[in-house]
Amino acid sequence: AGLPSDSEIAANKLVVLRDERNAKLAECDWTQTADSSLSDSEKTAWVTYRTALKDITKTYQSTEDDGFSWPEKP
Repeated sequence: AGLPSDSEIAANKLVVLRDERNAKLAECDWTQTADSSLSDSEKTAWVTYRTALKDITKTYQSTEDDGFSWPEKP
């Protein structure tokens, strides 16, 4: 087996980014349940955070990309 191609390396980095993002989303799923104790403004802040997580792959393909940072939790 040879070394992975650049496209295989890039695809793997994207998988890692998505996996980390999905773990971060799972950590805050509770914020969106109807019976959470959060106020409406707190829920909105978490929605904004979760949207930024979901959209991160529109801007970045890897956690190693220039300027990459995770959105800040509310």
